[in-house]
Amino acid sequence: MDNPKTFILVFVAAIVALCLALWLTSSDETQTITVTVISNTLTQSLDGQRRYLTIESEESGIKRVAVPISTHCPKGALATFSQPTDSLFEQPLTFLSCE
Repeated sequence: MDNPKTFILVFVAAIVALCLALWLTSSDETQTITVTVISNTLTQSLDGQRRYLTIESEESGIKRVAVPISTHCPKGALATFSQPTDSLFEQPLTFLSCE
């Protein structure tokens, strides 16, 4: 690829192909997931506090998810999350509620 025009043309074509693939697979649909809470962890650091829930579901196994600090979800409770569907990449879980 000694020719800069060829390099630029291939680069632009790759960007267009990537954008087209992401646009075609994007979706506004979300699914609601109910999982079991294994642990509720509050951490303290120099830049503030963070709260994490360790959850277990049949679909994704055990995960640690960041939730709002005000969330009080005891061990064994059922937590509800939403997650976008139909994507090339694994989408993050968004905390909805705890029962």
